Amino acid sequence: MVRTLNLEISEVATQVTNSFHSAEAPEPDRAALAFERTREAMGPVMAELLETIQHQDDPLLIDIALKADMVGFAGEIVSAWDFQHQSRSVFTGVYKQMLRSEPHPVAGQWRAHAQKYSKQRLYNGRDLATGFSHQLAERIADLLTVAGASAAAEDVHATYAPHLETIVRVALDLQRIIGEEVISCDYEVLVVRFDEIFDAEAMDDIYGGEVAMAGPPGMVPRVLSTADLGLRRVEKVADSTEGEVETTMLLKPKVVLDTIVYELGLVDDEEVSPSSADTPA
Repeated sequence: MVRTLNLEISEVATQVTNSFHSAEAPEPDRAALAFERTREAMGPVMAELLETIQHQDDPLLIDIALKADMVGFAGEIVSAWDFQHQSRSVFTGVYKQMLRSEPHPVAGQWRAHAQKYSKQRLYNGRDLATGFSHQLAERIADLLTVAGASAAAEDVHATYAPHLETIVRVALDLQRIIGEEVISCDYEVLVVRFDEIFDAEAMDDIYGGEVAMAGPPGMVPRVLSTADLGLRRVEKVADSTEGEVETTMLLKPKVVLDTIVYELGLVDDEEVSPSSADTPA
């Protein structure tokens, strides 16, 4: 299902990218709000690249950003306990404490019941897909606005609603299966944080290493964005009294490296990498 989710995201990103057209600058307040929300969602470097580069002739960066935005949004859904941010730390803390003292199936049964009944209490069986698809459309509209298009969330949703709802429904199904049906272990979807150093053991370069070599000699590639979700299994070590776990990578997340800016000719080799420009020595 993770591969299915990645495929759906990639297809929507391609459709939106192919329909991109530059427009007149939006109202300053709208542009500022869109930039701040995009910056929060994808990091300052991606937001600044979207804002400063002309995308009409080569919208590759828009495709990369759209995938990153939708991957991040889907990952948040799959990883949620009950879609309430304020309760996440409480549930997570209790669950970690249980894993230290109880067998994984016992803690997993509690996790399954906690997620199931918390959602029942909060939403009473209400379909959440439509609301989440509108939120996703808002994020896409913000991204396109920053990149120089004229994009309203309502128009984005009207155009791509079936595709956005498919992404959301697959993510919701994954959240339910991982959270409520699996009790003997944990499955975790993986989104690599912006500016992490590239680690070939934990992630794959979506361009197969070609982009990693595009930067100046000695440059350490860092992650610009995540293009595909990853998946790992986490199991408590048998007879562990301290909650030690064994982790198995099932599907590495695929990432875009910051050296893409050299491959695209957006900066010269002599310039500092954009993700490390503000990093103190």
